[in-house]
Amino acid sequence: MQKPHKRVERYVLFSEVAKLLSFAKAADSLAISRSFLSSQIKQLEKELGTSLLIRSTRQVRLTPAGFKVLEKMQEINSAIISMERELDQSKSEISGLLRITAPEMFSQSHLTEICHHFKQNHQDIEFEIDVSHNLHDLTQSHFDLAIRSTDTPPENMVAKKLTSYQHICCASPEYLEKFTYPEQPLDLMDHHCLSSPQIRTWPFYDGQTRVEVDIQGSFSANNQFLLLHAAMQGQGIIKAPDYLVQPALKSGTLVQVLENYFICKNDMFLIYPQVLHRSASLSAFIDFIQQWFSADPIKR
Repeated sequence: MQKPHKRVERYVLFSEVAKLLSFAKAADSLAISRSFLSSQIKQLEKELGTSLLIRSTRQVRLTPAGFKVLEKMQEINSAIISMERELDQSKSEISGLLRITAPEMFSQSHLTEICHHFKQNHQDIEFEIDVSHNLHDLTQSHFDLAIRSTDTPPENMVAKKLTSYQHICCASPEYLEKFTYPEQPLDLMDHHCLSSPQIRTWPFYDGQTRVEVDIQGSFSANNQFLLLHAAMQGQGIIKAPDYLVQPALKSGTLVQVLENYFICKNDMFLIYPQVLHRSASLSAFIDFIQQWFSADPIKR
């Protein structure tokens, strides 16, 4: 069975001959031999079961069937040119859909606002956000970029560090008045600690010494925002990323405790595939989000 792409190639070769009405000129234009060109046109006529050209020693003329094929090939060529123009235009326009996958806490604390401000400058942009910790393979998925907290960004991707953050412990002033201020990590064993049901210990570092503290509490949840609200209501002490609790600390709703003890530090990366040509929309957003974090120390 003849492969479809071979027939398409023969249609392209025929259209060049039909346009120039010369095998010699068409062969030169296509940078192929005249004999190969002639054999391909004959094969096309055989496949179609009709003559497309009338050959003589001095000239080449089109048959009625040849005129029809040339007309359709001109329509196809015009459609291809139009498509390429649209693609060139779309590469230079900041518009269309950007698909992003990012962690829930980062999405709610930063990404929503970042997208909002970017869209104020570029009204024709659209966003589709996947809130997930799943490590999607960007070479196989439809996402344009990912935001991930990681120590080892994938080597087959471009990874741009956006910001660093660390976990800190906080509680409301009302809670601390009632249950006293913890002065060292082991004091947490006498407090209500707000955490995920799967996490029963919190790590702390004093210099080079690591301490694992067993925690307990009357409220647990697998969602940091629920734990944050519980802490703000005075239900206990929360361990959370500093960027998540920053607004509550600034307003005085929460107070940091155990400030002299280091918990852990993490880096947040912007990750996207290595491609030769990125769309203008993706390039503009990448620049925008990097400037967003470099411009404001609080966001870092």
